[in-house]
Amino acid sequence: MRTSPHKPGPRTRSSAEVLLAVGEPFGAGLCEFPRKSPIERYARAWRRWLEQAPLPAYDGGSLYPRGPAGASDAAVRPNYSFTVNWSREGLMAKASAVSPEERPHLEALASLLDREQSDLPGLNPRHTVGGAAYTHAIVGYDRVLREGLNAYRQRVRAGLARATTAEARAFQRAMLDMLRGIRTWHARVVAAVRASPGDASKRRRLLGALARVPFRPARTFYEAMVAYNLVYYLDGGDNPGRMDQMLMPFYRDPDDEAEALALLGEFADHVSAVRGWSAALGGTRPDGAPAYHALTGIVMRATRGRFRPSLELRVRRDMPDAVWEAAFDALASGNGQPAFYHEEAYLEGLREAKLGIAEEDLSLWNGGGCTETMLHGCSNVGSLDAGFNLPLILSDSLTRHLCDGATFDGLVAAFENDARAEIRDTLRRLNDHLAARARLRPQPMRSLLMDDCIERGRDFNAGGARYNWSVVNVAGLANVADALTALRIVVFERGEWTPDRMRTALAGNFEGQENLRQRLAACPKFGNDDPQVDDLARRLAECVYDEIAAQPCVRGGRFLPSHIMFETYATAGASVGALPDGRRAGEPLADSVGPVQGRDRNGPTALLRSVARLPLRRAIGTPVLNLRFARTLCAGAEGRSRLRALIETFFRMGGMQVQVSLLDRDDLEDAMLHPEKHENLIVRIGGYSTYFNWLSPELKREVIKRTEYGL
Repeated sequence: MRTSPHKPGPRTRSSAEVLLAVGEPFGAGLCEFPRKSPIERYARAWRRWLEQAPLPAYDGGSLYPRGPAGASDAAVRPNYSFTVNWSREGLMAKASAVSPEERPHLEALASLLDREQSDLPGLNPRHTVGGAAYTHAIVGYDRVLREGLNAYRQRVRAGLARATTAEARAFQRAMLDMLRGIRTWHARVVAAVRASPGDASKRRRLLGALARVPFRPARTFYEAMVAYNLVYYLDGGDNPGRMDQMLMPFYRDPDDEAEALALLGEFADHVSAVRGWSAALGGTRPDGAPAYHALTGIVMRATRGRFRPSLELRVRRDMPDAVWEAAFDALASGNGQPAFYHEEAYLEGLREAKLGIAEEDLSLWNGGGCTETMLHGCSNVGSLDAGFNLPLILSDSLTRHLCDGATFDGLVAAFENDARAEIRDTLRRLNDHLAARARLRPQPMRSLLMDDCIERGRDFNAGGARYNWSVVNVAGLANVADALTALRIVVFERGEWTPDRMRTALAGNFEGQENLRQRLAACPKFGNDDPQVDDLARRLAECVYDEIAAQPCVRGGRFLPSHIMFETYATAGASVGALPDGRRAGEPLADSVGPVQGRDRNGPTALLRSVARLPLRRAIGTPVLNLRFARTLCAGAEGRSRLRALIETFFRMGGMQVQVSLLDRDDLEDAMLHPEKHENLIVRIGGYSTYFNWLSPELKREVIKRTEYGL
């Protein structure tokens, strides 16, 4: 009897194939080679993402891509801060909608990511004000412009040839995979432009530039801008960095000013579309000479009326008058740009921080994210990695230690001891988290684009960058200084209230004790040039900075203190009980390094004197200071002259940073009632500008509370 030959059944699809089919390319790459190293798995995830993730629609402009990617239901995506951003709920919802054969692969992906997450030690939830192991960065745009990515391939192959360990070889193989993914993505970008309707001449010019960049060196300003934009999108839309310095070698003809202005304006729209971050201007060249030139002013002109990128103007004593005028013109547009940074103080502060920065690299400093201090193209900086809630520590400390028999000096010492203990515990847990992340969650895109990862054969998260440190936030310093000052006066100097009764009043949130609350609120407050409260603030700051500096940083370098409270100061007080400055439980904290909103009543000079009494250079991560003036301040020469004098005086006193909002209280209050009339109203928050309408109602009220100065 003859039998028919065996016919094999349908081949079982792999997890990677199933995940690609259901629209999860990043997850598919993670599962493609489960036995490979984390850097190889995440590089393959990136490659699959670049090959398949939707591109934004081409809008006919001179630069592309622009704006968020097209619609995608992917529940797992790359993330420039945490490596991967994923939604368990999204994966499970998709699992319930696919075939029974496909469902286990989605469930397995969720389990894989769950296991990775559970292997990352937890952070201290009490101290994440503005920061919870975030990592902004500024990649090496300029190297891509100068060399092109074809040269990167040569660097990677050279690294592979000299690799002596399996780990180093895996890293270099991962970089080659990234380059293959980028080439496919680039081909998709070209195809999207070619297939789109619109101005044929613009498309031809853009396609001509794309035929060269980013794989070969840029030759013209236009090619440089096209390449810059491409790298910005590859990095996920984080920080543009030192744009005026990096693009200036390509700005060879002053007759091209109009085109440069248009291209930089278009790029600013791209940054705004993805809510990107910071660019520093001016300052110092590697040889120590001033770094102000035509593009410094053009970038400020290009961003007038736009809320991003956040501009950081590095102010030297010899900054030209024309640059001051360009800055005031930009401010007058109502976008809160630029903020002003004391160049000499930052350079000296970075030297004093003992971060091992080569003198020629100091000129690369740039605030990233909100404004955390890092170096363009060669640094990995936790930003922000943690945020110490000083009022929360004080509230708990008073509950334990404020009782009859206590002394004021004893209370301050107890608070300082409690603060030191919380700092040590928080940074120990953070170090454990970062060490695990270096093992489990590599960053292949940043490893490719950041010096010196390729040469070291090490991932960005595992010490591959040339410089590595961490910026941590210090929240509510003014609240604590105000509270302890009021306690000293009312309880310990004048005996108007016993310690036990004060503790009871605080525990009851001043219920039935409004007279006491008003008495405490009337005590001296930080921000009014009063040495008795300012000197206490300085003592507390030194204690906190000392303890932060004393802790080892597993990332490398050191922990750098900062005061950056962007949108977080409204919610950071939610867990904080009532304080003896008259603040009720749950109310917002002070904005960054400045006073509690509305408590500075003696004018801007008094405020600046108070802030300048702090050891600001030790808060080199950036001590943000917000000032608000009437909208008309920069309308005339006299107002501009006074504002310049105020900024220069503050810097001579030791100030580090100041940012100015030109807003009228009436406009802000009307915007609360009629937001539809104020869609373009921009306010400065922490280290960046944003639309007033995007703020929470609570934060809007806090912005309105800021003292509005006249000069």
